[in-house]
Amino acid sequence: MMKRPNDGGGTTLVLADSDDLDSVLDSHRDIITASVRDAFRDPAAYFSELVSEATIPNLRKYLTNFVADGRWTLLLADTYMMDRATIAAFQWFHPVQYPCMLGTPTADCGDTRFASFYDLLSIAHWDSIGFAGGIFPCSSHISVDNYGTPSTNPTFPADTTTVFGNSSRGDIMVCNSSGDAGYLSHENGASYVVGSFSEMLEWIFGELIHNRTPEFDYSRC
Repeated sequence: MMKRPNDGGGTTLVLADSDDLDSVLDSHRDIITASVRDAFRDPAAYFSELVSEATIPNLRKYLTNFVADGRWTLLLADTYMMDRATIAAFQWFHPVQYPCMLGTPTADCGDTRFASFYDLLSIAHWDSIGFAGGIFPCSSHISVDNYGTPSTNPTFPADTTTVFGNSSRGDIMVCNSSGDAGYLSHENGASYVVGSFSEMLEWIFGELIHNRTPEFDYSRC
């Protein structure tokens, strides 16, 4: 087990398959959920089961590739950008596709727009802890208004559009009340529709499979 500082102002524990969850430091023991403990027994088998349940084709392929040819570590992290926040995620690496931290489910999301992802995973984060670049936990969803970014596109009204993730450069992934998902620029409030939430995730994981981070396309605005 390794201990290292993270860019969120806290500490990350890095566990391999030879480590024991019961030996985790008291400071991080509350981060270990039942689903983390379940997955840690055999991550390859756990994520293989997710493959059989996934309805997004590129998410299935992404997970399949990790299980077949990847390697993993378990990250238990706290951050202190404001209040203490915690992350438990399996960080997967692969010779070809982009690495990613994938969190096991923590609670029922309760929003049918997002079920195709949150029924399986709590987060997907492809940058280092403390930086943008990933799909947020469902509990962290807020409106564009509350996020503090203007929206110039009437398709994504700021008060009723949900922010569910962001790019590594800070542009935000959004979904309106009708289920249209897209990207919104944090610089000028411009945005465009990619498709439904599931269709946007199909594109996102397609980019990651091809070793690219999903980024905002300013030519579409």
